[in-house]
Order: sequence, then structure tokens, then C-alpha cells
Amino acid sequence: MINNLPTELVLKVLSHSPIKTLHSLCLVCHQLNDIIQAHEASIYHNAATFHGYVPANAHYNEIYSSRSLVGIDGWKSFCQRRVLIAQGWLGRQPSTLRQHSRTASNSKVHRFKIDERRGFIVSTSSQGSLNVTDLATGDTLWALDKELDYVRRFAQCDYGGGFVVFDRDDASKEVWRLASEYNMSPLPAISLPDSRQLNAYARSCALYPASRVQFRPWLLLHMPLDTRAYRFVYPSLLVSGLHQAIIFDVPTGARVQRIDELQDAPHLRPYRFDNIAVHDVDLGAQHVLVCCAPSLKVFSRATGDCILQIGSHEILYSQHRFRLIPEDAQAVPHTHPHSELVECRTQQEIYTSLPRGRQFDQFVAVRVSPCGLHVALLLSCSRLVVVPYFERIIAGEAWEEDTLIDIELGCIRYESIDLAYEHDRIAVATAGGVFVVHLHLDERWPYVTVNRVARMTDPDDLQYVSCMQMTDTGLFVNCKPSPDPEHASRTFNTNLSDKFASNVQALRDRDRLVVAPPHEAIAAVSAIYDLNVVSV
Repeated sequence: MINNLPTELVLKVLSHSPIKTLHSLCLVCHQLNDIIQAHEASIYHNAATFHGYVPANAHYNEIYSSRSLVGIDGWKSFCQRRVLIAQGWLGRQPSTLRQHSRTASNSKVHRFKIDERRGFIVSTSSQGSLNVTDLATGDTLWALDKELDYVRRFAQCDYGGGFVVFDRDDASKEVWRLASEYNMSPLPAISLPDSRQLNAYARSCALYPASRVQFRPWLLLHMPLDTRAYRFVYPSLLVSGLHQAIIFDVPTGARVQRIDELQDAPHLRPYRFDNIAVHDVDLGAQHVLVCCAPSLKVFSRATGDCILQIGSHEILYSQHRFRLIPEDAQAVPHTHPHSELVECRTQQEIYTSLPRGRQFDQFVAVRVSPCGLHVALLLSCSRLVVVPYFERIIAGEAWEEDTLIDIELGCIRYESIDLAYEHDRIAVATAGGVFVVHLHLDERWPYVTVNRVARMTDPDDLQYVSCMQMTDTGLFVNCKPSPDPEHASRTFNTNLSDKFASNVQALRDRDRLVVAPPHEAIAAVSAIYDLNVVSV
């Protein structure tokens, strides 16, 4: 029958088939095996485009890192690798967990960002330095060392598109650019680097004269407001104060937009929080997101107007809530014995109506998905709220309680720490664990799969986490893992069984395991650990 079909039609169907199906068809049908082998490159290239692995007319070498492509020799092996990476994130393939760098300068990391394609990590430290290390070896490539007495202690940093941004004590933002790309665009005409930056650059070049990675001063942005949070998503830098936010175009240094009225008028609340605190910000192509203690506000970049507000006080956000339940050592689902990620057991709770009343909680982090369609919100007590297709709520096409996904990631006593949203996966670090959440939104009833880092469950270590990042192939967090996964699993189950786990309204400040303050984190072991899902 296959011989009666036009070859073009068969190739079209094969190009739209799941990658695993192509392999199965080769095993069960000689005719299809012959067709697939004869047109292998074309079929798998089209399949890669159909499944969203690469844009049309693009090659995988232009998009993915050498770490993603190790051992890849064509479109077929590339597609198969994409399937294995997805399975690795679900804990169904082997993965590794190792300390990124053992040098003293990288043992007290405060903030860091990953450039997986260029193969380096840029980080700041609690001791006052900015370091660039090789992703594969951990060797220092370039640095503004603490001996230079230049970078402030506990400096915040962000990175994207070859630019690194970090702050000074006076809240000014320094922007440095990769030296190899320094002349790829016109130099900015405003906010030029000052003499301190230029002197620090000259001294760093003397220390690292032949490095493959160097940064040069690009801008010095003086802030017209008291900065509470900032976020750099190339090419835009969003800087937020209490009542205003400003967007800068980093390549030119131009101030392109100001957003006003971030806060509602202060009013009394039944709990003790700073009602006007700005905890986090993010931005997409069309929106600015401001995460305050009592609410998330979404602003239109086109008009500057607030177009969506979600409060942090809801006991439940959705009729469908997911929560983790203790694991059965004899029945861990779908987990590879050599994976550093363990699939968690989840329980879905369905409510016909949402309870009234307020909850003692606050938003601490927000991230918009890379596609710009979804928003992830992190509440302070180990709860994740996902807003899929949030523009439908703005347009009045959907209700919040029908759309939002409410996920309880362990005992609410353990404070939330950090949030990342990359490659259709959400990573959450709390004082009770490090989790990767997979959303299945294309089903009639959306559901979630949750994995945890098997050897990161000890609150004594997790409370010192200050940063977490996720790339295509790895999860990076500055937390020392336990050497014993079985002990870590017992610790996790014990934490889940905490007496407060199902009584959210009983929680008060005195019951919460809080994250260690920065001055105590100096003494903590805070090197970066790299969980790599690529095993070749």
C-alpha cells in the first residue's frame, strides 16, 4: 500500500512523526525503512523543524552548545539527542552532578549566569569579585579579582547577548561587553564608562592577557531612582524602584521607557509584610512584570498601563491543585538508576469551589516563559503558581480559577529561594529541595510532572543557596549535595511529613525555616554544582 502513495506524501507524513516513531517504523516495515534511509537527512531535518528543535532554514550548530551536540554527526543523531535530553530532565536517562570549579576564587559564589553556547559561567562572589570560568573545566578565564578591590561584595549580576551587568554600591549599573564582540556595533554615545572601569579593565588584562574570554567596559548607567530589583533580557535592562520602573537599551545606553504607578496606595493588611516591597521583576517582548509582596502586576510595554494583577493572599488559586506526597522507595516512578533527578509522587486535588479568606504569604519571584505566553510565580512558602496563556485572562477569554495551576512543592515551612523558567521547564529552589517542574498544557486537563535533585534535600545546606540557573542541558545551583542519595530521600520524606504541611493557615513567622541572611552565607560552602543531563 505504501508503494501506491506519492513519495512526497510519505516524506511529509514521516517528517511530522514523533522521533521515536521513526525508529520504530524502520524496525517493522522494510519499505518505510528503505524510504527513511534514502531520505534520512531531509526527513530528520524537517522533523527537527516540526518539533521546534530548530527554526526553519537554521542549522543546529548555530543554536546549540557543544555540550548539547557532543557526538552529533547529522540530523538523525541530533533529533535522537533532543529526545534523550528531554528524557534526562525527567530522570529517565543517566545524569551527573559535579562541582563546577574547585578554585578558591569560585568557592563563595553569590550570583551567576550561564552562557552555554559560548561555554562559560560569569559570577559574582560574597567576597567582592567577578569571575568568568570555563563551563567544561572550571578554570578561570578572566576576572575582576577581589585583590583589585573593585567589585562590591554580594554584587548582583545579570548577563545576556555578550553583555554582563552588575551594580555598584551607589546603585549605578556597570555594563561590560565581550571584547571579541566589542566592535560589532557602534559605540554608545551616552553613559560612557568612567576612569574606574577603564583602569580596572587595564589591570585585568595584565592578569589575563591571553584569555579566550575577556570583557571590556561598555556603559555606566547612573540610576534616577532607588533600585529595588533589576533584570536584563537582551537587549533591554529593566530597573525598578518602589514606584517607577525604567527600561534601558543596553547596546546604545538609551533610556527607552518609564513605567509609573507600580504600587497601589498603602493600606492595612492582616499580616506583617512590607506592603510596598518590590521583590523581583521580569520582562518579555510585550510586558513588564513587577513582583511585589502583596501582588504581581503585569504592565503593557506599549501603553505602560497595568493590565493584570494577581494577589498573593489566595488560599487556592485554582480548582486543580497539585502537591507532593511522600515517596515509596520500592516504587519510584520512571526513574533511571543513574539519574540525579528523581520523579516525585504528586497528588491532584480538585475543588468545586475555592475557599474564602486570606493566606499568610507573599510573592518572592516571577519569570515569564521564553515564548512569552506563560508566567511562573513563586510564593514564599514553597508554592508555585503558573499562569498559562496569561494574555487570555487579560483579554477576558478565561477566568483565573480555571486557568492557573497551583503546585505545592513540599512543606510550606520551607522558604522559597529562587526561580528559573527556561526551555519549557521551571526550576524552583526552596529550603526543602531543588525541583524541576514540567508543564503539560496541551491536554484537556493540564497536569504537571515534578522531579527533584536527588541529593539536595538538606535544609541546613539549602538555606544558603543564593542563585540557581537552568540551561538546555544543565541545572546549576550553589548548594553542596549529600553524598548519600538514600539518606537524602529519607530527609525529603521526613520534611514532607511535617505537621504543618497541610495546614497553610497555621503558618506564622516563627514556624518558618528562613533562608540565611547574606552575612551568614559568607561562611557557607557556596560553590556552583552542575547537574548535566547529557550522558554520552
